[in-house]
Amino acid sequence: MPVEALRDEAAKRGLPRIGTPLRRVDLEPNHLYVCYMDEFDNEYVVRRGILTIVSADGKVY
Repeated sequence: MPVEALRDEAAKRGLPRIGTPLRRVDLEPNHLYVCYMDEFDNEYVVRRGILTIVSADGKVY
């Protein structure tokens, strides 16, 4: 998933602070997951094409 698409989706979902997501292969438990984190410690997890965003304070968007 392109980084701009992640940022756009985060804005649509109402994430208060949005940074630039960077790929974090070390957070991926297996080949089904693609993980990104931004400078505000928001985590973007794509599993089988479904995006889940977890903010730094633990809210799920």
